[in-house]
Amino acid sequence: MRDDDFHHWSPQLRRAVMKVRPEYFTWARPERDRYSAAIPREDRNAVDAALLRSLFKRDFDSLESAKKAVDELPLECLNRWNETLLPLTGIGEDCFFLNEHFADGRSLLDFPTLRDYDADDHAFQEEHRLKDIPDYEPKPYRGDLHYNWARLFVDGAFTYGTLSMASRYINALASEAASNRLDALLPHEYVPGPEHQKQDERGYLRWDMRIQAGGKEGVIDELRHRLWTYESERLDALREEWDCKGFRGVYLQEASEHGEHNLHFVFTDKEILSDIRFHSFLRDCLAAKRDSGELQRAVEIECATAIRFIDEQCAEVLRTYDPKVTPLRRRKTVMMAPGVLDALE
Repeated sequence: MRDDDFHHWSPQLRRAVMKVRPEYFTWARPERDRYSAAIPREDRNAVDAALLRSLFKRDFDSLESAKKAVDELPLECLNRWNETLLPLTGIGEDCFFLNEHFADGRSLLDFPTLRDYDADDHAFQEEHRLKDIPDYEPKPYRGDLHYNWARLFVDGAFTYGTLSMASRYINALASEAASNRLDALLPHEYVPGPEHQKQDERGYLRWDMRIQAGGKEGVIDELRHRLWTYESERLDALREEWDCKGFRGVYLQEASEHGEHNLHFVFTDKEILSDIRFHSFLRDCLAAKRDSGELQRAVEIECATAIRFIDEQCAEVLRTYDPKVTPLRRRKTVMMAPGVLDALE
């Protein structure tokens, strides 16, 4: 055991783990990582209870009540909680933690590189799309990371990381720019529809928000439909374009605000993902770092093109729209688990 393996550990976390699993500190790093990737539920609840007591002076009658308290921590406490717990739950040099769900029996340790994880997730998603979407045409793997959340230490500072492919990052910012432009051209808002939050027999709640635009609801609906189609087509084009560039690098986009450290890791293509190992995540990203100005120029071009598209489409629809003609489009019903709508609203 090396002392520098524990330099991110707070006294509170050391005491909590010493109380619950003292032999942890005698293990070599591979064994500690295996434990961190799949902490037994009873151990985790006991550590949580000890940390809640030492950090926030809270005591509980049972470990289950402590678990519930963690789930309900107020926002102002979350950063301290996540930072304190990360050295235990993360792996490797940076205590890297990917905030994603894994199938039973699997963890981040099953994927040596970022590409292994992302390609596996792509295959899983494609398999389900083939089952659920009629006439779906499978898409080739070109990197699928899209605002995946992570936590790690960067230069000793607790940091929230976001992982995206360049194509998806650019497409998302262009989508935001076009949507903001549409809001400016035709001000509108979303209001609850008659079916909003109605419960089905399973206890799921319906999401039913409708456009309110002073009589121009049909115009907004048509423009939104065209914009979604445009964005989908542009994403496919961007994925192919960036896959062929051969840049094989990483852009590090600073996104910190309100005293919170945030860093966006933007990957050029699927090939660079093979060079990024979770045990040495930051070191590998820095070794492949590219000039962020390169990415910013691509974003500016794509945003300008998207804004031009919505300007042209808005002018056309306002000129030709007939409120007596309603396009026949399949509308999806969105059902959400109880409690999710509360968080969204």
